Amino acid sequence: MTVNRRQFLWHTGGGLGGIALAHLLNQQGLLADTRTPRPAPHHPPKAKRVVQLFMSGAASQVDTFDYKPLLAKKNGQKWDPGEKVELFQSDPGHTMASPWKFRQYGQCGKWVSDLVPHIGACADDIAFVHSMVSKSNVHGPATFMQNSGFILPGFPAMGAWVSYGLGSLCDNLPTFVVLPDVRGFAPNGPANWGSAFLPRCTRGR
Repeated sequence: MTVNRRQFLWHTGGGLGGIALAHLLNQQGLLADTRTPRPAPHHPPKAKRVVQLFMSGAASQVDTFDYKPLLAKKNGQKWDPGEKVELFQSDPGHTMASPWKFRQYGQCGKWVSDLVPHIGACADDIAFVHSMVSKSNVHGPATFMQNSGFILPGFPAMGAWVSYGLGSLCDNLPTFVVLPDVRGFAPNGPANWGSAFLPRCTRGR
């Protein structure tokens, strides 16, 4: 099929212009939409923003704010979790108690290590989640687990879920951003914060 210059410009430039026009009309709610409307959340969102500090290789929770009195009781005994746990190039050794003492802080009585006493000063303002567990301490799968809830890649990260649930207040800014350490990414790199099967952006609410 032979096309002249005018036809070529219309099929290329005109086509792209049509895409841009459709996008602008859709942004202003003027474009007919045959899709099923997305249902409203089951409760109105209250959160305005979420800030997550992900510190790969940070201090162990059992040495900071996850008090494990059983560790002190079984200190020096052979470590036996009762089931197979994936370890990183090592074999289970002996149970070791935390070298720091724990004290209770705040009205909630939260146990916090002497390693981080300043956290204890604001213990009543922090939500400590101790229900998260993993059967792998290999850095790659554990990093995926921390960011998406699964040890395998291909699942949405927390930022993608928050964006999907709350939407965006401004179409000119991303719904979530990741600021990596200048020394490099955590294991698995940017894949830790991907949107996977969720849409990459959502309309503001």
